[in-house]
Amino acid sequence: MARRTHSNRARRGKPRLNKGTLFIALAVQCALLAVTVFVIVLDNPEPEPPRFEGKQSVLVKKEDFKEVEQRERFMKRLEPMQRLSVEDALSDELPPLPDLPVEAFSQSGEDLELVADEGIMLEQSGLLGASLQGRGSSSAAAFFGVQDSGRRIAIVVNTSASVVRKARNQGVSVDAIHDEVVSLIDALESGTLFGIVQFSQGARRDAPYLAPAIRKNKEAATQWVRSAMKGNPDVVDEALLGHEAGLALAIGMDPDLIFLVTDGVLNRRVKIDGSYKYPEIPYDILIDSIVDDLRRSAGRTRIHAIGFELKDKDRRGLERLTRRFAGTLREF
Repeated sequence: MARRTHSNRARRGKPRLNKGTLFIALAVQCALLAVTVFVIVLDNPEPEPPRFEGKQSVLVKKEDFKEVEQRERFMKRLEPMQRLSVEDALSDELPPLPDLPVEAFSQSGEDLELVADEGIMLEQSGLLGASLQGRGSSSAAAFFGVQDSGRRIAIVVNTSASVVRKARNQGVSVDAIHDEVVSLIDALESGTLFGIVQFSQGARRDAPYLAPAIRKNKEAATQWVRSAMKGNPDVVDEALLGHEAGLALAIGMDPDLIFLVTDGVLNRRVKIDGSYKYPEIPYDILIDSIVDDLRRSAGRTRIHAIGFELKDKDRRGLERLTRRFAGTLREF
């Protein structure tokens, strides 16, 4: 009995665990924890990204400070120095110039030709191409009785067999044509520029540029005329033949005056079935060709023509040509 009583006390003294209560307590704690997390998340919004701010500054190198310090030290050294004065260094009155011999500055004809030689050397090298446009002193020019004056003169001579024959029929030999060319050149002033073009179907000129009419150039041109200006020049460009070729070479030298020797027959060499034919072309083609060449060179040129034994249609064509370019026609 006593033992049972003791056992009952022992059971009564030890607290009895209630599972339902425990479950309720855990549920309450979980609910409180959930509310706490929810409140923390709502109360702590997503933070803004960090912003970096700062005042603008000027980058100054250490060397710049050194230069400033050196300049300041240099200026401090100059402060105690006395400024120099040069007001009285020179006298207001200059000594008189010595008398110069006037004859030392006079130029002879040879000296003037040396100066002109330098000009032609520059022009032939192409250095004076643009600066000599429109330059040159004017000279009176007479050619087969046609008189005019110009600064830049080109002589264009057709040396084909037909021209030589027709000129001979009128009492004008090839040598006489040469004499007229040489006479015109000899009469030019040294400051006038001149050039010579020879053509038949092909064409060539004595020099690539107009040359000053100094003694040296006159002698060279005379020798070229008497020895080389005869026969038929080689054809260089099949697209440019006859009168078109000769006048194109002349206009390429930018003359303001052209003398043309011709029989007025405009023909162009054409190769047909292995042989050459020489059909005539209208003067409209030649005039248009000259206009195009002058437009490209931006020049204005007078053209005089010397014609031998002209046919009526050729005479009318040459009259149109010379009238179009402010020239005259002289017929033999």
